Amino acid sequence: MNEFALGSSVAALMKGIAITLVVTVGASLVAIVLGLIVGLSHASPSRPPRWLAVIYIEFFRGTSLLVQLYLWFFVLPMFGVILSPWTVAILGVGMNVSGYGAELIRAAIQAVDRVQYEASVALNFPRLTMLRRIILAQAIRAMLPAWGNLLIDLLKGTSLIFFITITELTTTSKLAADATGNYLMFFAVALFGYYFIGRALITPFVRWLERRFSRGFVQEPLV
Repeated sequence: MNEFALGSSVAALMKGIAITLVVTVGASLVAIVLGLIVGLSHASPSRPPRWLAVIYIEFFRGTSLLVQLYLWFFVLPMFGVILSPWTVAILGVGMNVSGYGAELIRAAIQAVDRVQYEASVALNFPRLTMLRRIILAQAIRAMLPAWGNLLIDLLKGTSLIFFITITELTTTSKLAADATGNYLMFFAVALFGYYFIGRALITPFVRWLERRFSRGFVQEPLV
């Protein structure tokens, strides 16, 4: 095996892991923020925001992530909107996952006991205070495990950003394997890379959040 090819392939693979990690973190932030906004809108008693939320959720859950990436990267420039590959990768993957996350948030909010709403009103809590300190505090604790699984799915979805010219972990593994002929080693490294990011970074972080909210950020029920 050519040592120079092996060395350059390993360096490229490390870069691919870093790219996957950066896109995963950025897209996760997008998914969480948009998921919260859309989820709250879907749980709203007002019809217009609820309808808009339903349209958003149905679009991103009902269509392919790859087609969505193609739409943002290849179709939008036809209308004068040109986005960089990195922007499309982070926003595209994040928006796709936010559609699923919004449903988790909506379901968690609606699962909070109705008595909690009534007690908040009886105590004359402002609506925003009730939402932040009572309803969301309890809903977040319930939906964190599902969000952990969703973020791991997001990580796996980053493999599709190759189609918009970003050479992430899967693509660099394939290129390195082609250059060296060692498919077993490089694809094993790719498998471990995804496993490490998911199980050694995302999962412990979500579990830390669960413990954090259980200890200090979730109030006891009002009644």
